Amino acid sequence: MAPEERRLREEVRAFLAENAPSPSDLPRSLDARIEALRGWQASCYRAGYVGRAWPREFGGGGRASVEQIVVDQELAAAGAPEFVNVVGLDVLGPSLLRFGTEQQRQRHIPPILDAREIWCQGFSEPEAGSDLASLRTRAVERDGRFVLTGQKTWVSWGQFARWCGVLARTEDPGHGQPRHRGISMLIVDMNSPGVDVRPMTQITGHAEFCELFFDDVLVPEQNLLSNRGDGWKIAMYTLGHERGTAALPRQVKLRTWLDRLAFTLGDRALDGRALLDDPGAQVSLAQAMIGIEVLRYHAQRTVGEFLAGGAVGPDSSSVKLLMAEAEQRLAATAVELLGPAMEQADPAKQDEDAFWEETYLYSRAASVYGGTRQIQRNIIADRVLTLPQE
Repeated sequence: MAPEERRLREEVRAFLAENAPSPSDLPRSLDARIEALRGWQASCYRAGYVGRAWPREFGGGGRASVEQIVVDQELAAAGAPEFVNVVGLDVLGPSLLRFGTEQQRQRHIPPILDAREIWCQGFSEPEAGSDLASLRTRAVERDGRFVLTGQKTWVSWGQFARWCGVLARTEDPGHGQPRHRGISMLIVDMNSPGVDVRPMTQITGHAEFCELFFDDVLVPEQNLLSNRGDGWKIAMYTLGHERGTAALPRQVKLRTWLDRLAFTLGDRALDGRALLDDPGAQVSLAQAMIGIEVLRYHAQRTVGEFLAGGAVGPDSSSVKLLMAEAEQRLAATAVELLGPAMEQADPAKQDEDAFWEETYLYSRAASVYGGTRQIQRNIIADRVLTLPQE
């Protein structure tokens, strides 16, 4: 570890020890929680821990990318709350920096960094989830504006977002042409007339996702990202960042959860015997740990290529697969091993049980969001292994 990296880690740890809110500090009300998380991201930004590697001229730190990775790992290791503007920071922000005009970047990047304006992502549709190229939302150019009509689903935190990156069909691909032709990305103001946001309550009990309906929404032509027809190229760049660069801090968080589970199993007993003493439990924990360690090595390779100047490419699909499998295995292991003792747990331990139950329920989506397991395997087969088409 380089001396500069060690100093940065110590600096971040000291900041987190003094400032990071614990889960019990956050309000239970979703609206109040979002506002508290806005404040948390803003305080981290003022401390220099958000957008550390983004260009200075747009409010970033202008530092080396490795420094942001160090910060993200420390945030995950400390169990600090995730930033509320995660879609803006990790998904659409990089695309704005890569494809946006000077005016678009000056307007949108600073409020992404300090959480003044939350972003959401309008990609998936009811009949165009994994098969994104079949999307039917349309944007017709008229009098210097686009008229946007259609529906999006699985939009994270859409009810709190000010802006949405929307993929829409601006022209038909033509007979015999690939379906991803003619798709563009628009920056849509969520306060525009004709935008209807409908939160969707999940099995976890949280309304994290929304459906969006666009009814003749007027979008200024200057809100087109890059050029007409560049939507698919932008989407692939966006998804590469979503699947690849987020894996390393996620691996750190999974490892802290594994340690948490081991501690909990040592603290729980069934028939007078600690759950951790059971050989079967130890094997299950070892298998979960192997999955997390395999993810770590693959994530390090992907991030290493990115830091060396390479793009986040199709190899990120393998990291996405491993990340989903590691998370699901760990969550399933926790519920399986803790299950018999949960009914006998005293009230003081109910919050821990609730954490693992919610983690398990949410983990089921890990192999769906960001591209399903089947889609990731197809990408690997086609673009990494170059296997023949059917």
